Parts: sequence; structure tokens; C-alpha cells
Amino acid sequence: MVILNGIKNFLLFIENNWTTICVIIGLLIAISKKVYNYFTKSDEEKIEIAKSQIQQTMLKMITEAEVTYEAWNQSGSIKRSQVIEEIFEKYPILSKIANQEEIIEWIDNEIDNSLKTLREIVKSNSVNDDTSSEQTSE
Repeated sequence: MVILNGIKNFLLFIENNWTTICVIIGLLIAISKKVYNYFTKSDEEKIEIAKSQIQQTMLKMITEAEVTYEAWNQSGSIKRSQVIEEIFEKYPILSKIANQEEIIEWIDNEIDNSLKTLREIVKSNSVNDDTSSEQTSE
């Protein structure tokens, strides 16, 4: 009888939580497929994925470096090295590239492009601030 009570409790648990159980199983299947797809990619494909992610997050990394070294006006090389170090920490697949100079040159180009974007954003924000302060003073 004890076994039947255990089976009964198990079936009641499944009946009460069947939606949660289905969601968890679905998430496990989806995550396992993503992990499998990533690990079956070649190193070149993983590097391309890392490069696209770097392009998307480069502006944030540069902004953080600018804030960190805000007091140092002429610290471009320090900021640049901080961003490069952070990239290699986040994306260890990049250390497997045979031509490290090429990847660092690519990162430098991305930093330069992101700096241009950052300057445009700062310039447009300062123009907007000047316009709004003029309107409030009138």
C-alpha cells in the first residue's frame, strides 16, 4: 500500500505541475540544441560570431573606458589596451587565431569606428542640451 500511495502522490504532483514540467523540458531541449549547434561550429565560425558580438558591444566598452579614465585626457593608449584586454577576456576564442596582429588591427579599426560614433552622439547631445537650455531661458 505504501508503494501505491507513493505512485498516487507522484501522479498528483505531475497533475498539479504539468505546465511547469512542460516548460522546463522545452527550455532544456532548446538550450541543448543551441549548445550543440555552437560546439559543432568550426573555429572560423566561432570567430565570426565573436566579431559580430564585439561590433555590437564595442560602443559600450569604449564608453566604460572613457568613464574609467575620464580624468586622464591623454590616455588613449591605456583606454585602447583596456578595451582590447576586455575583448580577449570575454572572447577567448580570439586567442586561437594564428595571426594575432590581424585581429588586433581589426579591433583597432572597430574602436576607431566606435569612437567616431561616440563623438557624434556626444556632439548631438550637446547640441540638444544647448537648444533646450536656450528654450528654457526665453
